[in-house]
Amino acid sequence: MSFCDLRGETIDLGAYIRYAGTGTVSQVVDLKEEDNKQWVKLEEPSLWYAADTLEVIDESDINSFENEDRDTLEKVKDLKDGLTDITEGLNDIQGCEGGG
Repeated sequence: MSFCDLRGETIDLGAYIRYAGTGTVSQVVDLKEEDNKQWVKLEEPSLWYAADTLEVIDESDINSFENEDRDTLEKVKDLKDGLTDITEGLNDIQGCEGGG
């Protein structure tokens, strides 16, 4: 029996896949059929997914997904650093006290 992804591609042990729900990319470590449903266990996270929610990808595509995640993380860090600079600048501003 062959296990198929959402596009009808065969899922084999050791194949690299992407979970359509979150974009998680991992490697297949186990396959099982239960209650007429095909299940695929991923290496990380160590969870079972319905085969028809997964997409087989080429190993060469993995780097592009990892780079996108890394780029996004760097953008978030830059935004955080910018907000810290603004906050520190605001703390340096002293209020005017009115006399009277």
